[in-house]
Amino acid sequence: MIIDRGARVAPPRYPDRTVRSWIGDALGKADEADLLAAYLWVQEISIGREGCTALRRHADALRKNLEKLEELKSGSHFRGRAWDFTRVELDSVFEAFATTLNEELDLIGGCLQQASLAFEELSRLPEEDLSTLYAPGRVDSPLNTITEQWDEIAPSTDRFETMHQRTLVEIDRLAAVDDRRALFAQGKESYSLGRIQEFDGKDFEVLVAWLTHRDGMKVIRKHGGTGDRGADVISETPDGRRVVVQCKQTSRAARQTVTSTNVQTFNGTARLEHKADIALMVTNGAFSEPARDFANDHAIHLIGATELERWATWGDSLYEVMGISQAGALEASA
Repeated sequence: MIIDRGARVAPPRYPDRTVRSWIGDALGKADEADLLAAYLWVQEISIGREGCTALRRHADALRKNLEKLEELKSGSHFRGRAWDFTRVELDSVFEAFATTLNEELDLIGGCLQQASLAFEELSRLPEEDLSTLYAPGRVDSPLNTITEQWDEIAPSTDRFETMHQRTLVEIDRLAAVDDRRALFAQGKESYSLGRIQEFDGKDFEVLVAWLTHRDGMKVIRKHGGTGDRGADVISETPDGRRVVVQCKQTSRAARQTVTSTNVQTFNGTARLEHKADIALMVTNGAFSEPARDFANDHAIHLIGATELERWATWGDSLYEVMGISQAGALEASA
C-alpha cells in the first residue's frame, strides 16, 4: 500500500530528526489493516468520550433539579402563594420528587463509574499492535461497556418526565385544596384548635359528633357518659358502616399524650362491644409513638391535633383525614 502524499492529511513537521525517522518508518510499513485499526481506535475514543460526557451532563441536570427542589422547600412562597394550608403536603410532594431524583443519580453514578473506567482502558495505548484489537471475531472493546451504561440510564429521561408531570398535577390539586381550606377556615363552621382547647370533655364529644354529621353520617350517640364502655360517639356512614369514636380532650395539648394503654383499652371494646366497622380515637393533643404503632397494627384510626385541624378547622372530610373511601371497605389504616 502506498500512502497518498497529496491527501489533505499530512504528518506534522517534527523538529527532531529521530522522531521524523520513526514516523517515516512507521508510515512506510503501514498497511490497510494498520490504518483501519488506528482510525477505529481514534473513533472509539471519540465516541467513548462523548458517551461519558453525556452521562455527566445528565447527572448534572438532575443535581440542578435537586438544588431547585431544596430552594422550593426552604422558600416561604411558591407560585405566588404561601401554601399556609397545604405546606406539609407540598413538601411531601417535593420530597417524593427528590427521592426519585436521588435514585436516578445513584443509578447514573454507578454507570458513570463503570463508563469512566472503560474509557481509561480504551484511551490507554495497548502494548500489542492496534491491528490485533480489531482482528476478526474480537468483541471485547471497552466502548461496549460505555454504550451499555448509556443504554442502562436511557429510560431515566422518561422516568424523570413522568415524575415531573405527576408532580405538576399534584401541585395543581394541592393549590385547589389550599384555596378550599382557606375559604372554609374563614367560615362559621370552622373550629380552631385554640377554640377547641377551651371545650370541656362533653363539648368536645359533641363537636366530634357534629363533625361526623357534617360529613354526611348519621349520629347515633353524640356524647358519652356512665356505662358508655369507651364509646363517646357512634355514627353511621351512608353505606352502613358503624363508626365508633373515643374522644380524649385535653387543655394542655402540648404536654399530654394519649398512651398505648389508652388505645389498647379502646381496642378491647370498639369492635367486640360496639361492633365497630371503623374504630376511631380523637384528641386535640397527641398520641405517643407506641400508641400509633399499636393502632396501626390493629386498624384503629387516630386523629391528633394535626389531623383535627384538617377536619375541624380546614373542613377536610373525615374520610380524607383517615384515608378511607366514602363507600366500601377501608383502604388504609391510620
